This record gives sequence, structure tokens and C-alpha cells, in this order.
Amino acid sequence: MEHHASKHDKSIFEIPLTEAERLTKAWAARHNFIKAYLIDAQELKDMIDERGASYVRVYFGWDNEMEKGREQRLIMVPANEYGNDMINEEANRAQDAVENSNIFDFTMPCPPTCSPEGPLNQL
Repeated sequence: MEHHASKHDKSIFEIPLTEAERLTKAWAARHNFIKAYLIDAQELKDMIDERGASYVRVYFGWDNEMEKGREQRLIMVPANEYGNDMINEEANRAQDAVENSNIFDFTMPCPPTCSPEGPLNQL
């Protein structure tokens, strides 16, 4: 596996591969169907680059209309420096408002979007 230099090379949040393997194996051992989420990098970057956004909050959702095993959803919203969600409540006053809600669901579950190779793919 080749090393990709990034601005995160000195992050205090980086963990060793052995710990990541231990954690993903423990998750798989719990018989969870969804193993990971693939996140669109450009959509995430656009959310992070929004004026005033300091964080991204991820909410867990449950969608009974999805097939068994795929009901879990991730909902993301930008959050400001105080950790407050930056939801556009004015736009959301209309019933089922989608446009300008500032609430996003652009993740793709694994399976089926799993990395075909790699030490963290515990299928």
C-alpha cells in the first residue's frame, strides 16, 4: 500500500492500522450488515467550505422503507464554531422542503460500495 501525503499527516486524530483493524473486526463480529460508508469528497468539501462551518455533525437515521439490513442512514449537517447545527430553519418551515435545508444525505453504504481490497474491509 502506497503512502499518500496529505495535510493530515500530523493529525492528533490519526490512529495506527492495528487499532483500526481491531475496531473494524469488532464491528464485524457484532454481525452488523453495514460495514462502512463511502462519502462523496466534493460534497463533503462543499459542506466544510460553507461560511461559518467549523464542524460536520453526523446523525444516524433509520429508514423503514429500505430493504432489510440497509435501513441505517447517515444525515450530515454543517455546524458552527460552537457546535450548533447550521440548518436553514427558515427554508425548512415548508412541508418536506428540500432546497436550501442544509441537511445532507450523500453517503453510500458498504456493502455494496466496499473497497475490494484492504485490511479494514471485514466482510
